Amino acid sequence: MSPPVHLWGSLTAVLQRLMAHAWCALLLDYDGTLTPIVANPAEARLSPAMRRVLTALARHPRYRVAIVSGRALADLRGRVDIEAAWLAGNHGLEIEGPRTAYRHPGALRFRPAIEALARTLQSALREMPGALVEDKGLTLTIHTRRTPAALLPTVKRLVFRLVRPAIDAGLLTLRTGKAAWEVRPRVTWDKGKAVRWIAERVRMEMPEANGLAVYIGDDDTDEDAFRALGSAGIGIVVGDDRSTSAAHYYVESVEQTAQFLGLLRARAWPKARGAASSLSPWERARMRALPSDSRAALLPSPRPSHTGRGGVILGPMGSPGEVGTSLQAVETHYP
Repeated sequence: MSPPVHLWGSLTAVLQRLMAHAWCALLLDYDGTLTPIVANPAEARLSPAMRRVLTALARHPRYRVAIVSGRALADLRGRVDIEAAWLAGNHGLEIEGPRTAYRHPGALRFRPAIEALARTLQSALREMPGALVEDKGLTLTIHTRRTPAALLPTVKRLVFRLVRPAIDAGLLTLRTGKAAWEVRPRVTWDKGKAVRWIAERVRMEMPEANGLAVYIGDDDTDEDAFRALGSAGIGIVVGDDRSTSAAHYYVESVEQTAQFLGLLRARAWPKARGAASSLSPWERARMRALPSDSRAALLPSPRPSHTGRGGVILGPMGSPGEVGTSLQAVETHYP
């Protein structure tokens, strides 16, 4: 597998591929993708500019915006609150969207084990500076971003020792994240399967149209989504830890995620006075740096037909299928 390449170097090809499809499922991680990673997870909020661009894309008929996060669904709902957006919490174990609600039936059976382990971990780690146990209902997370480096081995030993009985009993799994450990019920479900589930529902809305899915994320848990998309979709990893990623492209930061989404919004909502004048200073600078034949791909194009076949993407529960919905790119436009 080849490592991902920088998105800016392939921007023309990516935009042309997006515009060749009638719809786009735009699936986005939250922490580290739409908001910077912060020491206290409670402080991670969408910036006003990011909220505006996501809202604009969610309202556009070609796009279906979904936020796919490890956060609990209720927490995610309070932070996003964008009408028409899909929300997938707890790595997709609970999902809600337009006229749709889903909670993984198998995960509910493990709630007592999660709750008991959360109490045990909270008691054991109470004296460990910076260690935070977050009970998210269907999963739990042990955060260590604020823990002094010298204490991390001790915290790791405690966590592994206390989680081991539930793992050996076949109840729970333990997975590493960015300065965190994720404890989940032992069910065959992850962000990749959640992405497939959402994309299939979007396809059912517009079965006559061809569509494409784009996933952007920064964490190890997002690799499940990149693998689920494969060559049928577009995967974009955020940050420096990307050499082994299954994504096709990378951006370096939340700011570059916002810039890409802004470009998509510019194409989705061109201003009446002309496409070029609707671009932000950043976008105009990007266009000047591109070859002349590439600039046309950045300007709004006629809406593609909603007929025809193509765009193989996520089929029902893991099988390839045709996804037909209008996916459009998101632009980071800072008015």
